[in-house]
Amino acid sequence: MLNHHKFMKAIIILCLFCLSALGADITTTNIVDDITTKVSEQTGADGKPVVRIETICRGKLKVLQIVSRKNKHGELATVSRAYFVNGKLEMVESDNNRDGVLESVAVFSPKNGDFEMFRRQPDGTVRPLSTKELTTIKQKKELADDALDKFIMDSSKK
Repeated sequence: MLNHHKFMKAIIILCLFCLSALGADITTTNIVDDITTKVSEQTGADGKPVVRIETICRGKLKVLQIVSRKNKHGELATVSRAYFVNGKLEMVESDNNRDGVLESVAVFSPKNGDFEMFRRQPDGTVRPLSTKELTTIKQKKELADDALDKFIMDSSKK
């Protein structure tokens, strides 16, 4: 089974491939010194961005990736932030219901790919998900990992 780093890398590569195939614009901008930002956008029929992926690197290592999608009001809003240490995914915040609040927080173990999840409360504090919720998410992730493994194996045979 793929670990979460390979899984996220495969998903990101797949997203970027799909975006470029759908006419996404990819630009690179220097921020300061060795910090660079790469922006990839997929535009809708109206020419306005529908999805925006901003990848920020320190040197060649990814440190932050921000994904934005249209919200309920049709405006681009951040739906996830992924944080990396030494190029490896360590934490993700996400807005699951597109209300503008990054209510889910996942923290990954660098040793074995296991993760813990939290829910941000309206007052800004975080609480662990119930064991039942976390177990369900981990089961779904395992199914997705297996499907991705199969897809990669099948693709490499062609």
